[in-house]
Amino acid sequence: MSHKSTLDNIQSAISQNLTDIENKIDKLMDAKKEIQTEHADGIVEIRQILNPHLDQHWTGKFATDFDKERDEAHTSMHDIVNEKYLDYIATIEREILQLKSNKAFYEGLGITAGVADSLIKQGEKVADELNDTINSIKKKLGW
Repeated sequence: MSHKSTLDNIQSAISQNLTDIENKIDKLMDAKKEIQTEHADGIVEIRQILNPHLDQHWTGKFATDFDKERDEAHTSMHDIVNEKYLDYIATIEREILQLKSNKAFYEGLGITAGVADSLIKQGEKVADELNDTINSIKKKLGW
């Protein structure tokens, strides 16, 4: 396989990886936005669970049971909205950060592949440098 065709394969692999990473980042950003919206809506709903306040006319077992169930619902919603949603958001943010790191890696390889492409255009006088550069890229890609 010639250096040019090897380099074309490398550049194609880099491009495909960058496209895949960018798509994943976009999907995670959309998911994060939806969860943040649900979190905000949940906070509003939590406040509404305890309304209306029971007044002096609500007494007895029914009122006590109702108030107890309403408090349990409030606690459950609070735990979900203020813990689980925030945990999901943090997990998504960590995944986005990892993907951005991977993206930077492939962008760096793309720059190196561009250097290799310019070396190919310079011809035989830089063949050894080109060979070393392509082998370096292949090694970083695990090829």
